[in-house]
Amino acid sequence: MKKSTKSVLAAGAAVVVLTGGAGSLAYWNATADIGGGEIDSGDLDLTPDGDGVWQLNGTDVPDPEAVVLVPGDVLTYAGAYTVVAVGDNIEATLTAEGAGGAGTLAPYLDVDLTATTAGAAVTTIDESNDGDTLDVDLTVDFPFGGAADNASKTRTLDLTGVSVVLTQTDATP
Repeated sequence: MKKSTKSVLAAGAAVVVLTGGAGSLAYWNATADIGGGEIDSGDLDLTPDGDGVWQLNGTDVPDPEAVVLVPGDVLTYAGAYTVVAVGDNIEATLTAEGAGGAGTLAPYLDVDLTATTAGAAVTTIDESNDGDTLDVDLTVDFPFGGAADNASKTRTLDLTGVSVVLTQTDATP
């Protein structure tokens, strides 16, 4: 093939490529909306209802950090939280994080955290609990005559890491 013929064919191919076929492809199409609209996500939360009450052996304690425990003492906390559980399939497990407390005094104590709604023990929350009051009770028992001995003197209990935790679980059927 001659050089001039190759040039003409190359130029023709370039014109076809650049014009995209120039209308050689025709088709119809249609679009229809699915009507999903705006869909919201839910919420999972615990909102404190006040500050809660600390007591030492049944007597109110305004500042729990001022308490100095001795064997035989029982320190308690009672607080309430409003449950926010919004979602068609929302479900969460209720646990206590750091419930045993920390510090060098912790091994000598019995620490227990319980939660109830309407007087019934609760371990799982779902959308039916939205707006419910969750009552939380923390009991720190320093048993007299138990594991406490002279090694438990001048120790520290740290309760700053104790919290009530809702962790979402998969509730889809």
